Amino acid sequence: MGEGLRYNIQHIGDVFLDNLEKAFDCVKSSTRGIALTYDIHELERKKSKVLSEIGGRGAEVRKASPELDVFNDEKMMELFSKLEGLEESIEAHKREREERLNTAYDTVD
Repeated sequence: MGEGLRYNIQHIGDVFLDNLEKAFDCVKSSTRGIALTYDIHELERKKSKVLSEIGGRGAEVRKASPELDVFNDEKMMELFSKLEGLEESIEAHKREREERLNTAYDTVD
C-alpha cells in the first residue's frame, strides 16, 4: 500500500480492463451463438423447401413415366445433392454451437 496513489490507480485500471475484456469476449461469443442459431433455422427452412421440391419432382417423374427410376432424373439428383449439402451445413453449425455452449459453461465454472 505504500506505493502511492499513482501505482494503485494504474493497477485498478489493469483490473478494470481485464474485466472489461472478459465481458467483451462473453458478449462476442454470445453474439456468435445467436448468429449460429439463426443460421441453423434458415438452413432448416431451406432444407424443408428442398424436401418439398423433391416430393414435387418425384410426383412429376412418376406421373410422366411410372416405369422411370426417379434416381435417373438429373433434376432429382441435383435436389438430393443440395439436400446433402444443407444437412452437412446444419450439422456443422450445430456442432459449433454446442462447442461454444460447452466452452461457455466450462468458463462459468
